[in-house]
Amino acid sequence: MRTLYYLTDKVETAEAMASTLASLNIDNNGYYIVSRDHDGVRRHHLHDASVMEETDFVHSGERGALVGGLAGLLFAVWIVIAQPLGLSMSLGAFLFVSVLIGCFGAWVGGMVGISHENYKLEPFHQAIASGKYLMVINVREAAKARHLKEVMHHRHPEARFEAEDDAGTEVFATRAEFRPRHL
Repeated sequence: MRTLYYLTDKVETAEAMASTLASLNIDNNGYYIVSRDHDGVRRHHLHDASVMEETDFVHSGERGALVGGLAGLLFAVWIVIAQPLGLSMSLGAFLFVSVLIGCFGAWVGGMVGISHENYKLEPFHQAIASGKYLMVINVREAAKARHLKEVMHHRHPEARFEAEDDAGTEVFATRAEFRPRHL
């Protein structure tokens, strides 16, 4: 899966790009727009970025779940080996402790992440703050992504192609690593 990032100065350009996406069978769930002008994006009936897409909630939650799960596993192993206070642990209790601490880690990670900007959007922070519109398009096949870039380049030259990356999150990534800009 590929993610394409386009910057534009006008919401009308983003609206025209959304029409092009619709003509290529990419619906509202295939893209979102990040902007400080949320009302303008909604007035033009465009898919505005959700809190989950704008913040690092998912990325930090995944990281927290992984770290919490490993910590829970180590804690449960410690209880089995050390048997503090003479406690013995069944397999069910072992799994319960591991999952419980993993869920706690995911919750803590999500709460930390919701207060931070999505790490993949950070390179565009200044442009968004200055009033530009960032259209983020998710495409399943690489061939369709290449075709989409060509179509957007010809139909919407005023929109700047900024970056492309593999969709998904890298659990331990701290900053986005995009491919160089080219068609």
